[in-house]
Amino acid sequence: MGAPKPWPTRWPEPDYYPFDDDDYFEEPDYEIEDDPQEESYPLPEERIQSVTWGVTHPCNLRCVHCYDVVDYRRQDLNTVDALDVIQRLAWVGVEFVVFSGGEPLLRKDLFDLMSACQSAGMKFGMRSNATLVTQETASILRQLGLAVAGVSLDGATAETHDAVRGPGSFQKTMQGIAFLRAADIPVNIEVVLSRRNVHQSLACVELVEQLGVQEINFSALTPQGRGAWLREDYLDYPAWREVTASLYQASQTSKVSVSPACALVGACVACIEPNITCDGWVTPCYLSKRRLFHLLETPVEEFIPRLRRARLGNLDVCGRPKWTAVKAAHVPANR
Repeated sequence: MGAPKPWPTRWPEPDYYPFDDDDYFEEPDYEIEDDPQEESYPLPEERIQSVTWGVTHPCNLRCVHCYDVVDYRRQDLNTVDALDVIQRLAWVGVEFVVFSGGEPLLRKDLFDLMSACQSAGMKFGMRSNATLVTQETASILRQLGLAVAGVSLDGATAETHDAVRGPGSFQKTMQGIAFLRAADIPVNIEVVLSRRNVHQSLACVELVEQLGVQEINFSALTPQGRGAWLREDYLDYPAWREVTASLYQASQTSKVSVSPACALVGACVACIEPNITCDGWVTPCYLSKRRLFHLLETPVEEFIPRLRRARLGNLDVCGRPKWTAVKAAHVPANR
């Protein structure tokens, strides 16, 4: 999404390295010392770099795999409370806010919230289906300083994408991306892989190369929200190995950055990049429904300690298969 990545995910490493058994690799005959001038990544105990905030529950689409589905009624925070959220996030040192939903562009005061982020010194992005983006909307987002737009795309063709997100959505999303790019807003494409679209993973890479976007990020269907009803669509181990291997190869040659999300290759970042729900609850990540504390009812000095205490109990909250973490990330899933 363009947010700070203190613990970045990466593609699974090859099972075999051609020089592993050769004398080419030798132990250095000197000690490697840490550079005292080099800044280290902040630990989650120290501060939060970025958050995802589902500012509104409604959405103009009804995707078959939507994770943002709950069995209780939720009410969006009003403008006054939402502005209070922004001040609290700034107080604890958050650098980047990702506005999400539902569909964030359905929230009438979204631009006011973005302006408040800018005034508080925080950068911000937006995760959207882009079907509601017009030329005027893109221009306003540019003026507000939108750092990046993460746009959902679940197929390289209208047939595949629309089967997941609804008839006509592919064409509207393509138009929205075009408006964003014309406004010179960086765009990241976000793909959720399942048996419905995994065959088009490389075609998606080829498509976004033509769209002028900066990155395509691949996630995987997990048992969250409506995804819990689609177990027959989950990637099995052979399919996972095949698609991660092919996308790794594509990442070496593509004109755009081809990256994996934690749900595809491990590296659970729960509590490092927490989520805020539309009604103000803090959860470990946007895929988790476990409510840790209410942001407006908790003293700001308690945010980091509460996240720290919940850290180990929240790993792997998205329900992804454990084998996705094998040789897959800088931070092991059991850390």
